[in-house]
Amino acid sequence: MFSRREILTGATGLALSESVFSRPALAQNAPAKLIPLKVAYDGYSMTTAPMNYAVQKGIFRKYGLDVSIVYIDAGTTLTQAVVGGSVSIAQNGYSPAAAAAVQGADMVFIGGISNQLPFQLVVKGNIKSAADLKGKKIAISRLGASTDIAATYVLRHLGLKRTDVVILQLGGEGTRTAAMLSGQIDGSLEQEPRTAELEEKGFHVLVDGLDIAVDYPNTSYVSTRAFIAKNPDVVKRFLMGISDGIHAFKTNKPEAMKLTSAFLKTPEGPALAEAYDIFTKKVYPDIPRPSLKGIGLVLAELATKVPAASKFKPEQLVYT
Repeated sequence: MFSRREILTGATGLALSESVFSRPALAQNAPAKLIPLKVAYDGYSMTTAPMNYAVQKGIFRKYGLDVSIVYIDAGTTLTQAVVGGSVSIAQNGYSPAAAAAVQGADMVFIGGISNQLPFQLVVKGNIKSAADLKGKKIAISRLGASTDIAATYVLRHLGLKRTDVVILQLGGEGTRTAAMLSGQIDGSLEQEPRTAELEEKGFHVLVDGLDIAVDYPNTSYVSTRAFIAKNPDVVKRFLMGISDGIHAFKTNKPEAMKLTSAFLKTPEGPALAEAYDIFTKKVYPDIPRPSLKGIGLVLAELATKVPAASKFKPEQLVYT
């Protein structure tokens, strides 16, 4: 079993180093029988692609884990599943996870896959400015989810308030895209490659979150202190496995594209190639640390709605 200190210095926490890529030693110490681990995620998106890659390529098995990944719609719902114990580890939005933690839930960050805000506000072709956007219908997944936070940021950048538009909770990106194509809404918060696919159909990007909110984090890995206390070696193995998976994903483009195409149900065309390049160069970290600076921004944003958030420091929400 790995000690609490080993988890901090070898896989997560503030002292995470390149030693996380010393994979052979840990792989040699993998248990004879694989440990089952259910990991949930809240979006069929590029942020989940490295984890899907690691599962499909058997990378977690090298670290003694039989990882199965399950989809739970929206970060707020996923947060409830983690707190309730039906999910041990989750790839979840920083914002819904932090919101639960500052309100007393047993929720803690153990890593991060997207420490930026990789959403674009995609709108109809006739919407060219903030003035054009006023009164229009904008889709997000759920209130409190990452798309909701992205909506706040892009509207603020445009000099608009949330009340200047109609924000609709439409669930996953497939539903939002269908609403865009049918003309039911005027804009949606999307990620590549969906953004490029919509651009091909005549929509365009009004604001890119990667340009305006470079330090605001989007997607983390979370668990509960209770689970970590009972299963420190499992957490270590997961973090080493996902680190290996990210590295392999970033260095094997043809294979990563093939598996991501099947996962996202999108063609291996220019849109997916562009998404791969954007995420591997700008979004995915080499080492999946949680972003302390980003958590600070999340807490500041939360404090406007949840006063308790102002009493927390980022370090309090990261496993130590």
